[in-house]
Order: sequence, then C-alpha cells, then structure tokens
Amino acid sequence: MRIVFKEIDDGMKNEIFVNGKYIGAVVKNVWNGKWTRRPGFSHYSSNEIIKKIKYDSFYKAGKALAELYAETYIFFDEEEDRDTQELDMRGIFKRRTP
Repeated sequence: MRIVFKEIDDGMKNEIFVNGKYIGAVVKNVWNGKWTRRPGFSHYSSNEIIKKIKYDSFYKAGKALAELYAETYIFFDEEEDRDTQELDMRGIFKRRTP
C-alpha cells in the first residue's frame, strides 16, 4: 500500500492518497496542534468516533486513515476475481401454470 501526503492550506491540512486514489484528509486543530481524520469514503465506524481521535502528527493521522480505508475495503487478487463458476439460469424465469 503506497500512501501519499499532499499538503494544502498552509500546512493545516493534508490530502491522503492510497495507491493513487484520494481517500480523505487529515486536519490540524489550531488551538491544540492535534490532527484528526476526515475520511472521504463510507465506513462502518461512526463519524463522531473518528473525529474524536487525535494524533500528534499528520503522518500518524494519515497512516490511521489509510488503515481505516484498508479495513473497510477488502482487496482481492485479480486471480480470485477470474475464478468464477457458471450458473444455469434457464429454469428460474420459466412461467408456471396454476
């Protein structure tokens, strides 16, 4: 998994990319200097729980966001996608007479 950080807003925000895909951003709180995650994808955790977790650096927050993304989406090998079985659907849509 390749993580890229793109700094924006004068260092107050970093966009996070995993394998070239935008997954969200991490934002710095001006008052306490802590970083929080802002996922750009749907995930199983509540957004409020994600926003309460604070990190000391943009790097740690970005890694946590990438881990959340990896946990949320399961990646399969291409070989597994090609290994399918055919299903016989001929009798399923046949009209039945009462």
